[in-house]
Amino acid sequence: MNIKSTMPLFSSILASMTLMTGCGGGGGGDEGASSGGSASFTAASAQTQSITDLSISYDNSLESVYQVDVDVVLNQLAGKDAYISICDNAEAQGDPNQVDYDNCLVKSSLEDGLAEFDLRVVNHCESLIAVVWVMEPDQTPLVYTFDHDGQKQSSWLIQ
Repeated sequence: MNIKSTMPLFSSILASMTLMTGCGGGGGGDEGASSGGSASFTAASAQTQSITDLSISYDNSLESVYQVDVDVVLNQLAGKDAYISICDNAEAQGDPNQVDYDNCLVKSSLEDGLAEFDLRVVNHCESLIAVVWVMEPDQTPLVYTFDHDGQKQSSWLIQ
């Protein structure tokens, strides 16, 4: 950098510092002047908690994920090309047209309508949707939903 390119930057910084200094907190001035009113300041008492004040149940492992073992058994799809997407159901609410397919946990093909998946799902994802696409003309997708029951490990049978 040369002096010509740094000069505007230096001037801006100097002007900012001057303004901040000029807008100080006061405290000086004529002692005889009175504003006519009195101001009072009351400090709010803040409640603080320390880490030792926290109470955590013994069985709470503080994990941010839960496990879902998914078994897909769709015998009616044997010999057909089919694909499955397992996604968060929060926004879709069971509607396969509203699913965000860019953020699915699983996108896979089914072999003769069968598959197994072991998923680790974040705790704030309370519901999952599985959409099975069968590659046949005029075939509507098969839709299945799963609601988390609060357990650390769950099973989901899709059939």
